[in-house]
Amino acid sequence: MSLEALQKRIKTTQDLRDIVSTMKSLSSVSILQYEQANKSLKEYKSILKDGIHALIRTGKLKLPPTPKNLEQQKTLAIIIGSDNGLVGRFNKELIDFAKKTLSGEGHNISDCAFISIGKRIASIAENQKLNLKAKYAVSNSIKVVGSIASTVIMRIEEAVRNEHFSRVIVFYHKQNATSSSVKSKVLLPFSTDAYARLSKEPWATNNIPLITMPPQKLTSVLVQEILMTVLSSAITSSLAAEHRTRMINMQNAEKNIDENLEKLNHIYQQERQEDITDELIDVISGSEAIHKSKKGLDLSFNLC
Repeated sequence: MSLEALQKRIKTTQDLRDIVSTMKSLSSVSILQYEQANKSLKEYKSILKDGIHALIRTGKLKLPPTPKNLEQQKTLAIIIGSDNGLVGRFNKELIDFAKKTLSGEGHNISDCAFISIGKRIASIAENQKLNLKAKYAVSNSIKVVGSIASTVIMRIEEAVRNEHFSRVIVFYHKQNATSSSVKSKVLLPFSTDAYARLSKEPWATNNIPLITMPPQKLTSVLVQEILMTVLSSAITSSLAAEHRTRMINMQNAEKNIDENLEKLNHIYQQERQEDITDELIDVISGSEAIHKSKKGLDLSFNLC
């Protein structure tokens, strides 16, 4: 390979490294905002929980037990993946986990319906011939998460009302300390087990809030907001895990590029040194030839 070709290759590799480094930095910044958003959602959910607690403590709400017999319920699965690539098996792992979970509960996958959030995961779901009821893009902007969740909730309500789905479960990635794992959470039927225990817990103060809204209407609003919060939290958790996966992939790519750059620079230095050596040999050889030629001329003149 010529020195000029090597220089072009080194320049291209350096440009690629700059792109990879930028993507890694963007993912790092994005993770922070998603984690902050999830913290806010957790605090908001705690407030909603206090609302249900107040209803229970005043005796205005009686929670029915959570239905069982999962295999007998018509199930709609929400699968949250990514819009963009460079995340390895991120989307494939989630679909495989969802299918395994549903099959383990006694469902026939062909009888289950799916709603996808993320273009990449929608493409995989379609290739696997899953019954995809709706598909939505997932934006990297935290401001759009609430809008996506609201749209999906409306589609769920439509499916429950018109197609008689009785169970809705969401599958998403959650970031752990060192890696991400796929999680599932049941949206519907609304789980009352955790809230039923609130009837035995004391209120934080001596004054229970005054409730003026009709209990059933307030309960409906609170449950709706809790479902929105759970889905929004799942989306932001998935986005955080996606960007962390991409950041790790970019770190590995950066390391490989650095190693490749080091090899290319080493080859370039060797080639350059060989060229310099060849040039020096040519100069020395030429100088010696000229010197011999001059000696020959001097000898001929002396003979004359």
